[in-house]
Amino acid sequence: MPENVPDGAPTLFVPTRWQGYLDEAAAKGDASAYRHYWVLCTLLALRDGLRSGDVYVPGSRRYDNPAACLFKPAQWEDHRFEFCRLVGKSPDFSETLPQVMDELDEALTDLEKVLGRGDGLVRLNDAGELVISPLTAEDIPSEAEELHTELERMLPNVPIASLLVEMDRHTGFLDCFTHAGGKQARSPQLKRNLIACLIGLSTNLGLHGMAASCGIPYDVLAWIAEWYIREETLREANIVLVNYHHKLPMTSAFGSGTLSSSDGQRFPTRGKSITARDLNKYFVQE
Repeated sequence: MPENVPDGAPTLFVPTRWQGYLDEAAAKGDASAYRHYWVLCTLLALRDGLRSGDVYVPGSRRYDNPAACLFKPAQWEDHRFEFCRLVGKSPDFSETLPQVMDELDEALTDLEKVLGRGDGLVRLNDAGELVISPLTAEDIPSEAEELHTELERMLPNVPIASLLVEMDRHTGFLDCFTHAGGKQARSPQLKRNLIACLIGLSTNLGLHGMAASCGIPYDVLAWIAEWYIREETLREANIVLVNYHHKLPMTSAFGSGTLSSSDGQRFPTRGKSITARDLNKYFVQE
């Protein structure tokens, strides 16, 4: 091992496409090159770990421990019964566990039948490896299509600027965007400029594109964005909108608003990559 890298320093985290560089540097005895490649791969692994949540920084707003966002045991007790009611499960594990085991047995039995036929979406190839075919698009029932069309006719097509104006009329969320220097007189054009900035920053337009499309000078929008649109003002505006939404009569039909189903998304991809690998968080091999 080159002297610039500690003896026994791990290399299992090095991506396949970079491993050759380390091997070549080690074979030549080039300590400087080996150190540069090893440090680079370490930084890449650290970056990926921070992004995935496998590595976290206590106290960081963006890279804190993901578990810190979950309910604590005492908090979960206050929400457990509501969650079980929403998903139609018993809060008593002695009742739910046998049901889950039965569902698992039934699913495995169906899987065995599919694998036995050898011509389904899931099959075993000649090497005994599991092959899962891409899923086809789900057919939408004609009744759902008709309902979608009917609802679409009932909803008016309005410009996004008009929608934000109406939202502010109901909630006053634009008042949350205050000047960073303290209390300032608010001109009649301030809300118009705030709306233009919010649309530009939240779409592909950007402030330059927004200035060109709405006629407000770019320097005016840039000044508004610099002094009024900050993390704390955005947070306050979001709170106002969420609280207003929470009070709407229809909201109660979807629960108390304290729980969210945010996982289970599926993003199919095509093609193969020599750098692809199993996600260690879920597929760890001892």
